[in-house]
Amino acid sequence: MKLLLMIQGMNKMANRLIVQQTSSGEPVVVGDVKVYPVARSYRINFPGNQGGILWNRPLAVIVEDSQGSRQVIPVQDRTRQLQVGILLAGLFGTIFTWLILRQSRSFIQKKENTNNG
Repeated sequence: MKLLLMIQGMNKMANRLIVQQTSSGEPVVVGDVKVYPVARSYRINFPGNQGGILWNRPLAVIVEDSQGSRQVIPVQDRTRQLQVGILLAGLFGTIFTWLILRQSRSFIQKKENTNNG
């Protein structure tokens, strides 16, 4: 029973710490067409503080014509794609630099051993 209460308490805390929300904005009318922007937001609340992190990203655009038919057009988040690309380039650059330094250190040690021996 105690374990169940502890797990429920942890789930409530997790729900308060990290919140995901999908929302649509006010429609923009262009001629006979209504366009609704849709975004997803992630919010991370810091426990004990009145601060946190809020990250919004575009998700889709809903286009509604005069007959009422709707079409959902996904939005590619170029900023997120660039951020992931920069992160991967930094990671590969770090690994590449580490491998080169490791190779040069072993080469220097072998050269020193042959000069001493």
